[in-house]
Amino acid sequence: MALRLNGSNTGYVELDVPADAGSHTLTLPDGGGSSGQYLQTNGSGGLSWQTVSASNLTRGTAVSATGSTVDFTGIPSGVKKITLLLNAVSTSATAEIYFRIGDSGGFESTGYQSGSNRIYSNNTAETSSTTDWRIRADSADDIFNGAITMFNISGNIWVSTHVIGRIQDSLRLTSIGGGTKTLSAELDRVQIGASTGSFDAGTVNIFYEV
Repeated sequence: MALRLNGSNTGYVELDVPADAGSHTLTLPDGGGSSGQYLQTNGSGGLSWQTVSASNLTRGTAVSATGSTVDFTGIPSGVKKITLLLNAVSTSATAEIYFRIGDSGGFESTGYQSGSNRIYSNNTAETSSTTDWRIRADSADDIFNGAITMFNISGNIWVSTHVIGRIQDSLRLTSIGGGTKTLSAELDRVQIGASTGSFDAGTVNIFYEV
């Protein structure tokens, strides 16, 4: 059975239900809502006007890669995905790039499982670490471009993956890798650093999502 609402002149709006609808009561909210809002149910028949959420992607401010580390702190609670972007980053000495996560107690430097391979033609080389996550490098001439992504699996367990394009003199190399780390508390900071020497060029930025 349908409910038909006739217009004051012509036409109508009709509400209908499935043949086997069962018995349900839907309670409309007060007022007509605001432009762009939608009706949301609470699962028990209560309807309310809700606003479509804005993007949950937050971009930080790009910073110059200088010093031995670049730290991003103040990451809000509830973040489930973090991406670090490297643009033309290089180091003052032959150094691998590492990245760490931390909580209110500081950056943690134990308990990582990390592996990274450098690929060039049929030539590969690898590195691993338990003190951080690593990006394989070979020369102070390396220039790093690419993305590091970290995902929260559950609780305080995080996994990482990276695909980094590297320029070394006239060579075009790729470093790939990943790992896992369980923090002692909820993540609120990320650090990227040079294993030797310091950063001397490039920019780094952070994106995070709830």
